[in-house]
Amino acid sequence: MPNKTLTAALCVLTALFTAAACVENDRTLGSGLLPDESILTIGTKTFEIQVTNRTSSSVQAANSLSMLVGTMTDPVFGTVISNSATFILPYSDSTDFGEDPKLLSAYLNLSIDSTYYLENDQKGIHQRIKIYKLLTPLDSSNMGFCNSLTPEDYCSEPITVSDPVIYGEGEIRIELKDEFARELLSITPEEFRDLSLFIERFPGLYIQIEPSMSTSGGRMNYLDLGNSTINVNYTLNDPDRGISDLDTTESFAFGYSTYEVYNYFSTGSEALSNDNPGDRLYMESLSGIKPHINAGSLKEMIDNWILDEGLEQKNVVVSRAELKFPYPEPDDYGIFDMEHPDYIYAFTRAPLATNDTLYYYQPLDEVYSTSNYGSINRSLMEYSMDITAYIQNIIGAEPSEINETMDLWIAPMKYKVNLADTRVYEFDNYNYNKIILNGPAAERKPTLTITYGLMQ
Repeated sequence: MPNKTLTAALCVLTALFTAAACVENDRTLGSGLLPDESILTIGTKTFEIQVTNRTSSSVQAANSLSMLVGTMTDPVFGTVISNSATFILPYSDSTDFGEDPKLLSAYLNLSIDSTYYLENDQKGIHQRIKIYKLLTPLDSSNMGFCNSLTPEDYCSEPITVSDPVIYGEGEIRIELKDEFARELLSITPEEFRDLSLFIERFPGLYIQIEPSMSTSGGRMNYLDLGNSTINVNYTLNDPDRGISDLDTTESFAFGYSTYEVYNYFSTGSEALSNDNPGDRLYMESLSGIKPHINAGSLKEMIDNWILDEGLEQKNVVVSRAELKFPYPEPDDYGIFDMEHPDYIYAFTRAPLATNDTLYYYQPLDEVYSTSNYGSINRSLMEYSMDITAYIQNIIGAEPSEINETMDLWIAPMKYKVNLADTRVYEFDNYNYNKIILNGPAAERKPTLTITYGLMQ
């Protein structure tokens, strides 16, 4: 069919979509706007889709919103552990430590913004952490995945005087070893002026949570970017400036909102993987279990429907394609609101060209052209998402063109507003959520509904 005819058909379908949802199909609908040989009809088809549960393993680690540090064990989803790394950044670009500065003390003020926990008695439990100096620069190409950090990327000895304990709220003061503090006091004026030189010398810090001894419970801590600082107290001597034995403090930011944070996590929900998940589907954020739809199976299902309906000689033009994932009635809405994300959406994933064990997850492009991007509907107890362009591409593709990079992974999604005041949608790799959805064997099961037009 010529492109101009297809464009006209799409315009007609869009204009008539609302009416088509309310009245019976009109087989001559819009035909006067198109050539006689291209007769438009419209209809709706709902499919029960094949969904499996698979772990997402390696996902992107970099974000610009929050450091996530903690561990938690759930009787269904297993244990999640998250450690985090980010930059040390100077507040000043003109500091000069003078001649032979004398160290007085050094400490890190670590600020906790918020927490996530399973039970109220876990809210204030103590959790021990270790803090290390990074040896490898933080870069999304080599450190940007949740499982890419190795012991070779950070010092073997912590920079703290003792192993600090966090309690899930407020600020804690953590004393730093003299050796690390003196390294900070050796920063040159050139390194203060040139941030790239500074970061080359001090790539950042890595916070590691100590594994919990408990078989259940725990807490995830969101560290506050911009309010965690390193403070070095010293005596300044600078004869050229006429300064002698002046008590001085130099401060550095640990984490800043304009620089990326890298959350390195592991999840324990592999045991929930299932090619025939029955009446339950499981979804855990980060690298945990996800509903998965095989693109090849989806293509086969739609092609069989086209053959069964005798539509193979016509062009199927998709006006709307909507995925729906119902969930069961919550037992406790307080816990439900905490555990369930506001948005879930369909992602595809592709391996890095240099490493086929590291995968990058990207939401479908139509997330930017729809208002139905996976919002939760509490009255209907379901999530729904528009995947129209994706389904049109599946219909138009040859079976040989379908591959695993076209598979759909249903995952929590977040958005941020960029400098141009527009939303940017991303895989949520810093919030922890766990969800139970209805599976393919449930009474209210996952479905795909296609509203379509037909043309000769």
